[in-house]
Amino acid sequence: MIQWANKYPQVLLLLLILLAFFVADGWHVINYPPSSIHQWRQADCVAYTMNYFTKNSPLLQPSFYNLVVDEGRSISEIPVFYYIAAKLFHIFGVHFWVLRGLTFLSYLVGMFYLLGCTKHFIKNSVAAVLPVIILATTPYFYYYALNVLPNVPGIALSFGGLYYLLRYENTSLKKYLLASTIFFIFSVLLKPTDGGLLWLAYLGVGAKDVVFCKRRDRRIIPILIGSVVIGLCLVGWYKYANWYNAVNHNTLNLLGIYPIWDMSKTDILYTIGWRMKDNWGPGYQHPVIMCFMVLLGIIYIVKWKSLDSFLKFFTLFLILGSFSYTVLWFKAFADLDYYQLINVIAPTFLFITVLNWYVEKVAAKLPKAAVYIVSSLLVLMVVISVAHNMAEQHRRYTDTELTYKQRSMFESGTYLRKIGISTSDTIISIPDITPNVTLVAFGNPGYTSFFDDIGITLSHFKDHGAKYLIVNDTGYLHNKLFMPYMTKPIGKTDDIYVFDLR
Repeated sequence: MIQWANKYPQVLLLLLILLAFFVADGWHVINYPPSSIHQWRQADCVAYTMNYFTKNSPLLQPSFYNLVVDEGRSISEIPVFYYIAAKLFHIFGVHFWVLRGLTFLSYLVGMFYLLGCTKHFIKNSVAAVLPVIILATTPYFYYYALNVLPNVPGIALSFGGLYYLLRYENTSLKKYLLASTIFFIFSVLLKPTDGGLLWLAYLGVGAKDVVFCKRRDRRIIPILIGSVVIGLCLVGWYKYANWYNAVNHNTLNLLGIYPIWDMSKTDILYTIGWRMKDNWGPGYQHPVIMCFMVLLGIIYIVKWKSLDSFLKFFTLFLILGSFSYTVLWFKAFADLDYYQLINVIAPTFLFITVLNWYVEKVAAKLPKAAVYIVSSLLVLMVVISVAHNMAEQHRRYTDTELTYKQRSMFESGTYLRKIGISTSDTIISIPDITPNVTLVAFGNPGYTSFFDDIGITLSHFKDHGAKYLIVNDTGYLHNKLFMPYMTKPIGKTDDIYVFDLR
């Protein structure tokens, strides 16, 4: 069995990921509409996809359902996944598994590239799988891997970028540098911070070698040229996104920093003590594995001189980069755990660094019994991670308090079509404190109560083409602000009431 796993580590990794997928009910989750934590951001992504599908818009002209911004036009990351999903809708039909599946496919590709990077440093193929599967089953990383946000694809593609950089170092073949540059371009355009951390850490090690080790290597110049191209693409995209949002009067997308110095002491303590520790904590990892990572950190410090030269400095730059990022975007941590996904990268390479030291310099000197004990403990970490991920995914998708609007609402669009409301009709949906969640659920462009005071803007929305008012909370039916717009009821299903505004 061990010999087979050493010969086919990619198959071993795939089997472990598939195991995690099935025990975490991935077969059902992949078909879910926007659900559970951060339904808001998920709905935005689905709205982009649906508008590409219905409008057949060009790649660089994305839009979502909410029409408060001009024609719903809004942009942040490069919307290539939403664009591809929309094209696939024409082939397979409109299914949520298409968009979730694209994200999951990028995650799988990234895990195989990470395994390639790990095998570069750890010759024992079974051991090389361990850091990869721990990352793959880290609950909040896995949650977004089977979701529709750009963070995990950004990280996944950056593993491809690093893999080809390492191949370029070994072979000096320009095709690997070209592949690395392309991977990093897409990773930083999907998520500049998450996708760019490995790239910047690699450059940091290179700069250290040049300045302090007086390294002179003919490959440095081509790598720098590739990095300039990556940087120019990132700057160009940033300027385009800002221009696109400005001309369409969109101020929703966060394209700048969200720093800790904009927070009060109370907010900082609240974010650390309740949101990160108690609320987000179970999604980070099982406490046993968190303690294991602390142990790896201690070994990393104590055995610094014995560690692989590249890996120890590469990990150091990843740690410094993660810390800098945390300071610059900490204000987002209170409400958005996907803003913390970048922090899975440094622990992964910490594990790789220490595991390289163990395999290369320690294992051969230990008695067989000790090697078996260590191996058993490492396998136990994998078992714990897979089991904990299963429990956390179950919690996220079954705890109704974690979902803003229930999945059943996303079946309401069929009823609206039956009563004569087409997908092109503009609606007003209340209550909805998000730009797109209920609009995605109903499959219609329009307006929600996310903007301003709905009692003031309702007539404005009607004047701007809204044909129907849809109320999804019975508590609003007797609200004096809305009752003047509820004189022509035309339908009801579950707790959704439909009124004609014409």
